[in-house]
Amino acid sequence: MVAAIGSSGAVSAASSASSGSSSQIAALQKQITAAQKELTESQKGTQTEASQKLQQQLAQQIQALQAQIAQLQAAAAQQAAQQASQTASSADTATSPAQSTSSTLGSIIDTQA
Repeated sequence: MVAAIGSSGAVSAASSASSGSSSQIAALQKQITAAQKELTESQKGTQTEASQKLQQQLAQQIQALQAQIAQLQAAAAQQAAQQASQTASSADTATSPAQSTSSTLGSIIDTQA
């Protein structure tokens, strides 16, 4: 029962961390969409040196935004893994005293018999 409580606490902590990352990722994705639309619009019509420069800048901006999303996803995955590891560790710690008490009682009963 102790392990279950600990697990749900870690799950909710991971969920809140994940939702923070999710909102940041959603905002970055909106920026990407806007940049892609602008890039598409800039590709219509006559290509000038200025329009080509703008297209290059927009492409670089899109790549930078995609890299930020990848970093956020990696950080969220790492944080979730750490929290899962801590939860497992906490569950082991919580069950250890019970196992210890059980073996002590067994020894007492053996001695009295």
